[in-house]
Amino acid sequence: MKNSRILVMTIPAVAIVVAITVTMVHAKENVLLRFNFTNGSEPQNALITDGQGNLYGTALGGNNCPNSTYGCGIVYELSPGSGGEVTEKILYAFTGNADGSAPSGLAFGKDGNLYGTIFSSPDGVGGVFQLKRGRNGKWTETIIYSFNSRIGYYPGNQLAFDASGNLYDCLLYGGSADDGLVFELSPHANGTWTVSTIYSFVGGPNDGSRPFGGVVVDSKGNVYGTTENGGRFNNDGTVYELSPSGNGTWTETILYNFTGRNDGGYPLSPLTMDGSGNLYGTTTFGGANGGGGTAFELSLTNNAWIETTLYSFNSGAADGFQASGLALDGKGNIYGTTLSGGNGCNLPGCGIVFRLTPQSGQPWKETILHEFQSAGDGSEADRQILSAPAPFLDKTSGKLYGVTPYGGGMFGYGTVFEIEP
Repeated sequence: MKNSRILVMTIPAVAIVVAITVTMVHAKENVLLRFNFTNGSEPQNALITDGQGNLYGTALGGNNCPNSTYGCGIVYELSPGSGGEVTEKILYAFTGNADGSAPSGLAFGKDGNLYGTIFSSPDGVGGVFQLKRGRNGKWTETIIYSFNSRIGYYPGNQLAFDASGNLYDCLLYGGSADDGLVFELSPHANGTWTVSTIYSFVGGPNDGSRPFGGVVVDSKGNVYGTTENGGRFNNDGTVYELSPSGNGTWTETILYNFTGRNDGGYPLSPLTMDGSGNLYGTTTFGGANGGGGTAFELSLTNNAWIETTLYSFNSGAADGFQASGLALDGKGNIYGTTLSGGNGCNLPGCGIVFRLTPQSGQPWKETILHEFQSAGDGSEADRQILSAPAPFLDKTSGKLYGVTPYGGGMFGYGTVFEIEP
């Protein structure tokens, strides 16, 4: 399974306790939207933007559809007003019929349409949908691919397009060994799509299993992601690359095998790629400070991938633990949220918003920008959530935007928040 183009270096972690460098600042938090079920509930995926100041997201439930007690979910748009307020527009409310329900990841295609995944479809196990805007401004939903139990199910929470308009994501279950797979959807001029399984995971010491976080794609069409399990050390997960071979086949390379020790284990959140092709992500367990997970970087240096643990979170502590996917600001700083931790509510805490800053010759410094409360400003503490949604960083304004799946008011259906670091 090794790709001859690069050398992959996996270095087992050494049991060393690293000093935690944490600063608390009181950044201004604004709750832009409180979900009330009618307008959606339980937003569990990252926001995206159209580049014109509008934000888009999905809510897993809500909207009072007749086919589900919990609601069938929505796709929504948030538009800024002149006075700083925002307006929510429900672009599409799922009915749980032929259109499916429970939307998850979301991405813009080159055609200007929105694409996302659903956990429930007419076939029962989800699919990929397209939202197309008509001349009247109304969005029309089409399921372009339905999963089934023979293929796989439970999609990752981050879709990605390549330069040719092909769409990629992963499935947690399915494939030749039922250890998960990565698929490609290729568009045709007549509006139809062709699906291909480009890789099936087999688990064990030589491969990953259970890809959960979704995928990223580089400018050459290589696909990157993480697996929750599998790998050379203790079944603690991997980072992988899938490279097209030009004849329709793909080659997998395991870039890193987690050990579950200082480097962490069980990566659940999506990867983020910088302009140089370096990869950033988080693990939910392990690390050098109490097992609260890590933030890491994988960099390609002299044709070899090198893993660096940037920060180890302390389980049960104020600095947060079980972190989300990460956002980069172009100045070397990293931003994220955590599922738990902080002093905003009772243990294990309702989560935080953090910034990681590199220090010359020293461990990275964590700055806590906000500690979530259990009520008004949202909470990410519910244990049913597998990974905290990554924040979106507006590099023009420097503001962070994100969602909390719970909290935010009397009924606790979640929020959209803004942080001004």
